[in-house]
Formats: sequence, C-alpha cells, structure tokens
Amino acid sequence: MEARRSEYLLRQLSKAAALCESDRPAALLLLREAQAHLWRLCPAETILSALELERRLSTPLETWLPESVRLDYTGPLLSAGLPTQTCSEMLLELDVHQLWEGIQSIVKEVRDLCRVLADGDALYRRFRRFLIEHPVIESVQAAAALIPLGRKLEEFYEPIPEHLSVSGKLYRCPECRWPMNPQRQEVLCDSAWCREKSSLFRWNSRSLINLVTGQELVGETAGKRYMLNSALWKYTLLPGLLELQLAQQLSERGLDVTLWPNVDRSDLRVPYGGTELDLDAKVWISPRSLGRHLEQMTPSTLRWIVIPDYQKAHIPWLRSVSPAGLQVFTQSECIKELTQRANPF
Repeated sequence: MEARRSEYLLRQLSKAAALCESDRPAALLLLREAQAHLWRLCPAETILSALELERRLSTPLETWLPESVRLDYTGPLLSAGLPTQTCSEMLLELDVHQLWEGIQSIVKEVRDLCRVLADGDALYRRFRRFLIEHPVIESVQAAAALIPLGRKLEEFYEPIPEHLSVSGKLYRCPECRWPMNPQRQEVLCDSAWCREKSSLFRWNSRSLINLVTGQELVGETAGKRYMLNSALWKYTLLPGLLELQLAQQLSERGLDVTLWPNVDRSDLRVPYGGTELDLDAKVWISPRSLGRHLEQMTPSTLRWIVIPDYQKAHIPWLRSVSPAGLQVFTQSECIKELTQRANPF
C-alpha cells in the first residue's frame, strides 16, 4: 500500500512539474492533492503548502523526500521553470503504466490471434521487430505489419506533437530513434539506456552537438509522420534493443537463439543443459520498481532476468527479492555465463 501511495505521489509531482509553465492552475491542483499523500506518507513532518511544494520541485528530490518515498529517483523536477530529465523519467516510469494497461489488451489480442494461425510465430516476430525498428513512420509503412493482424495505425502510433520539432526539423535519438525534445538547451533521450550510450546533446548556436563525441546531430524534416506511443516505446522498443543485442551476441558465440518463442512466451530462448532456458530483458529506470515486479512473478521453469550493465550495483538486492526459479544477471554476466556453460572446455 505504501509503495503504491509513493508512486501516486511521485506521479502527481511529476505531472505538476510538467504543467507548471503551460498550465499553472492545473499544476497547483495536482500539488494540493500531493500535499495530502505526502502527509500520509510522512505524518511526522510539517505539512507543506502547495506553493512550498512548487518551490521544492526545483530542488533535488533527495534533499526533501525520504528514500523510501522517492523510489530511487534523484535530482530536481524543474530547472529554470522547465521540466528536467528526472521529471521526464518519472512520467515515463510511473504515468505510462496507466496507458500500458490499455495497450496490453491490444497486444494480448495480437498474441492470441498469432497463437491460432499456422504462421503465427513468424507473424508475431515480424510485428515485434517492426515496432522496435520503426519508432517513427509514415502511415503507409505500417500497412504490411498491421493489416495482416487486423490492427490500425492509431492503436500503436500517435501524431508527432509540434513541440518535438524546431523549425520543421525532428531530432531523433541515435540509439532508439524516438524523437527527443529539442526545446531544451541540453537535448537528451528520455531513456537512461540511450543516455548511457552517449545520447547527450547541447545546442551550439543552431547546431545540436553530441556532448561526448562532438558530432552534430542533423535534423530530419518532420513532415506528417507518427511516433510509437510512449508505453510501447518504454515496454516494447527499449527492452527490444536489449533483446536484439543479446540475440546477436549469443549467436556470435555459437548459441542457438530464438526471439519471442511460441508467440512471446519469453523474450529469448536458448539451449541450456539439455533443456531450454528462457531470458527476459528488463530496461527499467527504477530498480526498486523492478524488484517489486520480480517479487510478484511465479516462474514455472528456470528463467533469467537480464538488465543493462549500468545497473550492475543493484544485482545483489534484485537477486535477494527474486523468487525461486528466477535469476538476475546483467547483460555482460548473461553473455559470459551462457558462453562458458555452452563451451566448458
């Protein structure tokens, strides 16, 4: 109950921060609601007014929220009156769950259909790979992937909003290819996965320059195109990047890898000790939220959870909360372990 209340509080705070500049009255309503939830979580603390909460949005969360409440999130939600990267991350991690619930039913319908079709396994793999490889599309591109499944473009994609372009140009993350917000001075992908791979930029006059490589990111004509909605970007595209990397790395080491076997019974399946091992890739911002998710899993067979290397420090705790039959590895640990076991001599 307390964890859900913490998530709700953080969701209200991040929504308020996102609205402070464009719709301050709506932001203050959210902050007034956040007041009550913060008091329930921290009854010994002084009740903060909505205006004081608004001021605190510009200070790091770790300076005024207990660790148990902020769920691993750090940094301010506002900087110079604009939403920060922390704010974007919280919105994607927390608010997107509600959107994902609706999309899950559509994805389930796709899976159910593919499981009764003769070529359903191949059809589902094409569908999954299409979403991963086409974060931005024109409407005609979706026909080949969606029409055979009886689905519409609008169920997975949405028009690209105007604020994601500058002078008619779109700036896409080089790693995941989803549009970044070019209205900030520092233009960063909303995914920690991509930022770890140097998707970090800053405006220099009218050029967008990578902070690590010094290379310019050239904008694309925005036109009338569509972007994968945020829930699918978060829960399908981003883990899909890890899934495809794992498949390639394991295949290069001589292992037989199947992506999304039996219409998505797992993310990857590989031969293991005379049987088969299922792998699930997880690219979550908050390890604490992932840990709660793992605690609720009830695997019927041995299953490995694979997380990005940059979250290595959280492996001991994630393993401690994982149920029997579930093992947690970083990407590098997974590759090393499976390669050694497949080639013991």
